Amino acid sequence: MELPANRFRPFLKSPDKSIKVFLIYGPDEGLVRELGKALCLSIVDSLNDPFCYGELSASDLSSDPAKLMDELTAISMMGGDRVVRLRGATGNSKNLIEPALDLDLDTTTFVIEAGDIRKDSALVKKVKSAPHGAVTPCFHDKAQDVTGLIKEILGAAGLSASRDVEDYLCQNLGSDRSISRQELDKLVLYMGNEKRPVTLEDVQVNIGDSSSQTVFDIIDATLSGNLQALERRMNKAFSAGESPIAFLRLIQGQLKQLHKAAALIDAGQKSGEAMKKAGIPFFNQKKAQVQLSGKTGAHMATCLDITLNAEIDCKTTGYPDETLCRRALMRIAMASRRR
Repeated sequence: MELPANRFRPFLKSPDKSIKVFLIYGPDEGLVRELGKALCLSIVDSLNDPFCYGELSASDLSSDPAKLMDELTAISMMGGDRVVRLRGATGNSKNLIEPALDLDLDTTTFVIEAGDIRKDSALVKKVKSAPHGAVTPCFHDKAQDVTGLIKEILGAAGLSASRDVEDYLCQNLGSDRSISRQELDKLVLYMGNEKRPVTLEDVQVNIGDSSSQTVFDIIDATLSGNLQALERRMNKAFSAGESPIAFLRLIQGQLKQLHKAAALIDAGQKSGEAMKKAGIPFFNQKKAQVQLSGKTGAHMATCLDITLNAEIDCKTTGYPDETLCRRALMRIAMASRRR
């Protein structure tokens, strides 16, 4: 079945328990993450409980496909429902995911998050046609969608805004749902217990142009060696409460693909064929081409080691996660810049 994004939250309030596999995909990566997280938290109380929540990256499964089946067939030691969340899936992930559709997922829900794959791709068709599957495409917000989000969040806080203020917000929030929601939540926090109408001055103090400020902008700035953009975007993301470890894991997935592509290019293959074999989605290949330019497989392997060591340090040293993440991404950006 297809579950449109505008019906997703009402569905969570009164879910169909027979649906056990959800594919959330589309160009609005912020909305994909937001709906994926909301779905997981509608089933389990916390995403930090390893007994009831498991998270995998699609790039990890290329070297160990059995890991997905192990997670899906595991039984919670404490009983109750489990969620397995697969992030970063692509159209090429169909063969890895297809065996899971034949499982009897009695107490486990399988949540798949993918990027801008085609609605007629094999993966979308397979999940959509499964008797216990649902697909949700996520497109960038249009102006009327952003207006609705503004009214929803301000209204829930007992706040109101004039048409001029709403128009300013629409122009500056951009089309990424997750970032827009964070910016509006920040505005609500700023207003505190005041119930007066939100003014243009209130908005200008709190909200700038966030159209391009996404998690993946940070990854792009890192791999392209744009130190100024990286610093600015990390400041904005961390002030909005984004997770440093999430950045490290996401960039690890991209670096694994780039490492494979770079190694194939080192071996004499053309870049287009190498990127295809590395599983880099077509829509991302233009950016990947720039990130691979002048880089060797050894360079990508070193960058990957930096992120892996930073994640280990975050979990073992007691130093601030944000500091360790900043240092790791800056090291990669500087190394990419020098080449």
